[in-house]
Amino acid sequence: MNKFFSRKFLLALIFTVTGCSVFAFTSKLTGGEWITLVGIIMGVFTAGDAAVNLIHRNKPDPDNP
Repeated sequence: MNKFFSRKFLLALIFTVTGCSVFAFTSKLTGGEWITLVGIIMGVFTAGDAAVNLIHRNKPDPDNP
């Protein structure tokens, strides 16, 4: 499966679009807020992806003892 269709990526995309829309419609979106919003969302996505990779890497393979 393509990693851009994973649930984590789609959730990050939805939160980014929703957050930017809310800030834009309230006229409070400047460059700093946009960078902070996207940085936090993508940081959480990256941390979650790294945690899943760590779990899968440490999981013993039942097919290869």
